[in-house]
Amino acid sequence: MKPTPSPRVRFFAILALILVAGGGAYMLIHGSSSTSNTAGTQTTLRATKHTQTTAKRGAKLEKSKKSASVGGINALDAALVNHPLVVVSVYARNVSTDDQAMSEAQAGAAAAGAGFVAFNVFDERTARQLATLLGGNAAPSPEVLFFKRGRKLAFTLQGFADSRIVAQAAKNVYPFSDPWVSDADRICSRFSGPLSLALSKAKSANLDTAAGRAQAAAAMNSAAATLTRETKSLRAVRANVGNAKDYSQLVADLQQIATNMGSEAAALRGNDRTTATSIDQKNAALIASASSLAAKLQIISCAS
Repeated sequence: MKPTPSPRVRFFAILALILVAGGGAYMLIHGSSSTSNTAGTQTTLRATKHTQTTAKRGAKLEKSKKSASVGGINALDAALVNHPLVVVSVYARNVSTDDQAMSEAQAGAAAAGAGFVAFNVFDERTARQLATLLGGNAAPSPEVLFFKRGRKLAFTLQGFADSRIVAQAAKNVYPFSDPWVSDADRICSRFSGPLSLALSKAKSANLDTAAGRAQAAAAMNSAAATLTRETKSLRAVRANVGNAKDYSQLVADLQQIATNMGSEAAALRGNDRTTATSIDQKNAALIASASSLAAKLQIISCAS
């Protein structure tokens, strides 16, 4: 039989249990709270570090973008490597008329096949570089400058200039031609000799005699045949989109001139001097028109 604990023993045992339970509860509550607070602090620190890292990365990226952008003289030099002529638009950014002038200059440069660079005079560094290029002189805005290789200033357009004026000025400063222009020019150059010879024989013939009219008719037929072969070759050349309409008209005019030459030859053979003269006058006007188109397209050998 087990001895029964005294009331005092039972009291101390119960008190001990209460203390142990209370201590465990205290550790459970305060330990959990401490852990929770520590976890919260760590989470906050991680979030702060993440935000700071993201901000630093953004700043580095922005700095990288700024350092990667090329402006001023560096941009001009880079453009001159690829283009023998560079159009430089001097403008003040966020000034509406200047922004428009810059866009027109860019379009004109593209139409002429030239390079393009814009100098914003509101940027102090760019303005200083521009003044150095111009021998220490400040450039007004808007203005368009035309530079050849070696940073040589070839021409200046002061004030607002639309794209057509800029393109024409660029072509005048440096007559750049697309490959198709060179192809067409070679064709006209190849046929120009025989054509000139045939026309000279026709003009030198004495139309007052049957033999002279026959000579003129034969020469006109020869010229017509030469010009027809020329237009056939020219028709195979593909002009760029911007000049396709004018080029097509030039080829059509040349073909019509050849047809008229054949008709004039027939009139001469029939001794119909009136018709021959009328056709010759029509051809003179058509030749002038074709020559003007050829000059506009910079096909020099096709312009008489």
